[in-house]
Amino acid sequence: MTQEEFVLAMADKWGLKGEEKEVAIKKAKISDLMWECESFPQNMRQFFDDDSDNLLDEKIEVLTALKDGKTISEIPNFYDILELYPKGNETHWD
Repeated sequence: MTQEEFVLAMADKWGLKGEEKEVAIKKAKISDLMWECESFPQNMRQFFDDDSDNLLDEKIEVLTALKDGKTISEIPNFYDILELYPKGNETHWD
């Protein structure tokens, strides 16, 4: 059973409704896709925010594309989903 299937089965018992239920299902799908997606660069995983409720549809789209064999250069939103990646003048390195 995938996490998405589990959340779908348990959502009503947990009292999830509406947007809260939708977010939980999407986050479970993202978790499933991360496990299935071997081509997500290991060095980029640190910038992928598993806990964020932002960009859920984009994350699903990008991870599905990677799982389907597309390369990073073929996925326009790839870098957008790396929410923890330093933006602008921020630096990640000391």
